[in-house]
Amino acid sequence: MSKNWYSIQVWAGREEEIKKALEEYLAKENLSDKVEKIFVPPPKEIEVVFSPERQEVRRFYSGYFLIYGEIDDNLKEVIRNMEGVLDIVGGDKVYFFTSEEVEKLMSQLVVEEIKPKPRYQFMPGDRVKILEGPFANFIGTVDEVRPDKGKVKVLVSIFGRETPVDIDFTNLQKI
Repeated sequence: MSKNWYSIQVWAGREEEIKKALEEYLAKENLSDKVEKIFVPPPKEIEVVFSPERQEVRRFYSGYFLIYGEIDDNLKEVIRNMEGVLDIVGGDKVYFFTSEEVEKLMSQLVVEEIKPKPRYQFMPGDRVKILEGPFANFIGTVDEVRPDKGKVKVLVSIFGRETPVDIDFTNLQKI
């Protein structure tokens, strides 16, 4: 039997824990030669909600990891019966991935930078406080929201005049 890439569906958020349990089992049963690599897609997306103090990390392909090795019927049963494992993708007719597919997936996940993807909660007319920058601690009114640029135009009172200032979503807090 040749080595292939297999996708394992597991409980979301417990990928690393289940990977570690599988590695420990393989080492204990002297089956480490059957599984060469276990790849858990890294967390990549960060959403900033309302302010920089609260960040949420999410995984791409949450609830899955990849195994490279020779998986025979005995090892399939062991994997399926592990706590937290839902199934091997493909069910009875186990599907395996080509090396090219997996390399493409890995390069996409590893090359991309983690970029904050703000989820804005601002509407024109909202009162906001600027948290950082030269206008820190100023209070203003949202004039325009530009989600494509991740910025908000805020009208701030400077020397008694309303002045428009462009501020990142991450540097604002709704009042």
